[in-house]
Amino acid sequence: MTTVSALQDQLKWKNRALELILEIDRIRDSTEDERGMMAAIMSTLTDAVEAELGLLWVRDDDALDGVDELQLRTVLDRASIYDSASAGLFRDLALRAMNQPTAAVSRADVELRGRRLTQCLTTPLRAGGVTFGVLLLLNADRPFDGPEHDLVTNAISQIDSALQHAQALRELRRQKRELETIFHIDRIRDRQQDFQVMMDAVLAEICRTIAAETGFIMLYDRAGRELELRAATDHDFLATEDTARVIRATSEEAIATAKLIRREQPAGPVRAILAVPLILRDKLIGVVGVVNRQGRTAFTRTDVELLTAIASQIDTAIFESLQNQRLRGAFGQCVGPQVMERLLTIGDRDLLNGERLPITTLFSDIRGFTNMSEHLHPDLLQEVLNDHLSALTELVLKFEGTLDKYIGDCVMCFFNAPERQLDHALRAVRLAVDMQRAHHQVMERWRERLPLPPIGIGISTGEVMAGNFGSVKRLEYTVIGHDVNLAARLCGAAEADQTLISQATYELVKDFVAADELPLMHLKGIAGEVRCWNVRGLR
Repeated sequence: MTTVSALQDQLKWKNRALELILEIDRIRDSTEDERGMMAAIMSTLTDAVEAELGLLWVRDDDALDGVDELQLRTVLDRASIYDSASAGLFRDLALRAMNQPTAAVSRADVELRGRRLTQCLTTPLRAGGVTFGVLLLLNADRPFDGPEHDLVTNAISQIDSALQHAQALRELRRQKRELETIFHIDRIRDRQQDFQVMMDAVLAEICRTIAAETGFIMLYDRAGRELELRAATDHDFLATEDTARVIRATSEEAIATAKLIRREQPAGPVRAILAVPLILRDKLIGVVGVVNRQGRTAFTRTDVELLTAIASQIDTAIFESLQNQRLRGAFGQCVGPQVMERLLTIGDRDLLNGERLPITTLFSDIRGFTNMSEHLHPDLLQEVLNDHLSALTELVLKFEGTLDKYIGDCVMCFFNAPERQLDHALRAVRLAVDMQRAHHQVMERWRERLPLPPIGIGISTGEVMAGNFGSVKRLEYTVIGHDVNLAARLCGAAEADQTLISQATYELVKDFVAADELPLMHLKGIAGEVRCWNVRGLR
């Protein structure tokens, strides 16, 4: 027959169980941080069974390859006896308990500050069927009886959903960090800063997000043959011989495998490193990496996922900036700002690759100026040339031509590349008319100081090669072909104030210009007789 005392004892434990479940529910609803939730639950359980010492061991599921797999997360020392020197013994108890199906009472033999703990209650912690930690409850003499064992077992079964909720929140926070970082990188890119400034800012954002001590970006050189260090958060550290060797070897491995490479070593300046290849449209453009994780011996699984996601975003940013940098380098002084901005928006073709297309080329120079310049003082020569070239260059850019080069007093420009212009021949002829007028204004400005001769202009239209030409160390965007040479020869044959255009150019502009056909010409370097026209003006 059940005694009153026994009934009271059963009621006490039922009330405790209900209070414990309600408290776990309250903790779940009020605590979003997974660590804080587990610590609060552990404290509640420890108090419920009046344990003298409670230890919470948690498997670090963010660690890679089992590094620091089981970590002591929380200690609740109600008897003030815990000694960290005995952490290894408790870790062994926790490892054995990882495979337990449920809570279990066992004997222990751990002496702490002269007090021997002999009674132990261990229970694995699970979420979604996966064991992620162990709770150890210890007493010196008082054993954990049946009701306490049942209380812990029932309580543990209630926290599965709470911990799954906490893990889901942690994953959401990780995704939020990833999205925030990508957003910040987009903002950095959209500022349209100098390319080096942009890379430095992107790298600083990566190191902040991943908590890396330093980071680096390596890109292929202009020839696409050699990886070069293009950005670093600590140049002095990365410049040391040992560090540079490890970074280069890891980067080259990432390039060779087209995969993220992770390395750890116990000694040396580089204790941990991650390197991710930057790949765009199946083209390797470089590597981004981080070195040494703050507060840890290795980078975590979250770090790897974050860097991979970030790299997939910055390869686009870097490639676009590299492409823009190349275009600005090739065309920045050759075309006007409006044309430059339009070129930067073209994404369906590589403007710097060679291509054959119809081009209208224009050459202009001052008649007899070469001989005159031999007798001019250098300062005067520079002054008059700058005045003349500035006036003509302004017009080239106004008509959206591509300024190729200056050859002494000669100006060379062309139309229909890199930007397509259906009216390229007419633009060139209109430019020539304005050039003649502008040079007469220059002549008038210099009339008192120097009798400056008029200019002659030659224009020809035809299919030529346009693209980057030169050496690996020096490339220039220009045009090469028969009609380029023909334009130069027509310029040489033009008399003062004449603009000579080839037959092909004339056929494209004859409805818009007034021109006289000249007798057939024999021009140096041009096979056969040349038919050309002298432009008198526009209709």
